[in-house]
Amino acid sequence: MQPATQRLVDGVLGGDRTSLSRSITLGTVDLEVFDLHSSLKSDEEQAELLLDTVLARRRSAKAAHVDAEGLTSFRVGIAGPPGAGKSTFIETFGQFLTAQDHKVAVLAIGTYLWGAATAFVGVLFKLSNDPNAFVRPSPSRGTLGGVAQHTNDIVLLCEAGGYDIILVESVGLGQSEIVIDDTVDMVMLLVPPAGGDELQGQKKGIVEIADIVVVNKADGELATYVELLAGVHLGWGS
Repeated sequence: MQPATQRLVDGVLGGDRTSLSRSITLGTVDLEVFDLHSSLKSDEEQAELLLDTVLARRRSAKAAHVDAEGLTSFRVGIAGPPGAGKSTFIETFGQFLTAQDHKVAVLAIGTYLWGAATAFVGVLFKLSNDPNAFVRPSPSRGTLGGVAQHTNDIVLLCEAGGYDIILVESVGLGQSEIVIDDTVDMVMLLVPPAGGDELQGQKKGIVEIADIVVVNKADGELATYVELLAGVHLGWGS
């Protein structure tokens, strides 16, 4: 292992956000998309060594309540149609969790490239600047299933960095976006008011694996629509 990689390992396990971010970049940046060298074979080997070493050291130091992987956290997948207010919800929910002394990592899977990904971090400005939070956009680059190619590895690194709640925002909503269920402990479907008919048409997709349905923007003039939509969702399981 190269000295620089060892420093990243120490930084991740020490809870350093910069080391965590660089470790994720080492293993996930695509040479064909970005003019960088992080996808060269030597760097890929270092990324594998980094992840293996982080997990091994984490397991060796685990407490009684830590699972077999040497990690302890709760993973929540958040999916929903455009306009449902996922980013606003995630920032508010994330701030609530950090106020309860949790460390929160947000992994936002999207179809954007770097410019739009940076804009996403701007949307979560307050959470991005919270010392107990880590926000990371991750382009899907055409990967189906609502998650990016390296999402599982990123989740493991975040857990090793001490983040006990991982929020994974899925790229989309529909029948192809259900792989997220294999990555998280709970799938949350976030929907806007007055969207029952549209979402009912996607019933065979992520709706079937959702553990909880949250109707967002449920106030003011939209309160009546929320009550109607709640009835639609409650009837999905029948």
